Amino acid sequence: AAAAAAATAAVGVGGAGVRVWRSDGPPLASGGGQELAPDLSAACSVAQEMRAAVLAELQLPSSAGVARNKLAARLLSAAAKPAGELKGGLAAVADASAAAFLRSRRLLTIPGLQQKRGGALAEALSHLARHAEARQAGGGTGGGAGGVDGGSPGFGPCSTSSLTLGDALSVGRAALARLVGEAEAAELLRLGEGGCDGGVVERGPARSISAEVSFPPTSDAARHAETLRGLA
Repeated sequence: AAAAAAATAAVGVGGAGVRVWRSDGPPLASGGGQELAPDLSAACSVAQEMRAAVLAELQLPSSAGVARNKLAARLLSAAAKPAGELKGGLAAVADASAAAFLRSRRLLTIPGLQQKRGGALAEALSHLARHAEARQAGGGTGGGAGGVDGGSPGFGPCSTSSLTLGDALSVGRAALARLVGEAEAAELLRLGEGGCDGGVVERGPARSISAEVSFPPTSDAARHAETLRGLA
């Protein structure tokens, strides 16, 4: 199990219960993680201890996500923040719901798709939806619908920021490959199936440590000299 925790200066972190994302019925539930596999439930306990330690030592609330792979855990951690959809500070997803959770995420919030890469994909999907709508309005019949590889998406014209991974996958693999290339399409399909992205690897010591000090502007030559002597 992978647990991702991120400190935040925001206030209002919720209670001690874990929020379990559900693909059927209400999207979240508060409780002790009864729907989770034993190892995921154990990871939730570890994540709670981590959050408590951060709060005690740094006086900062934090959020954590628990899932079978790092990407889902990272996205759950963001969703568990006070401004996130789940809130509560700690969120998890059961193995059976992991793929549905990933498909529900907005493209531009997925690590690796947050900049030009995701923006280009979202724009291409939006263009595809507009083209499909215009074709249907004109009485055209070419291409499939609802995710068939003919290229018609399973969604209508909408803002690029609202498009999800599931929307991208709805056009089918062939159309997706035409938009972003075969390798990229295969990677998106793997993510949409809840594919594992590797285990958690402990980082080694930092190669370098740097510190930065800002000085107030001044034209006093004596003060310049004093500062330089202090840095020597």
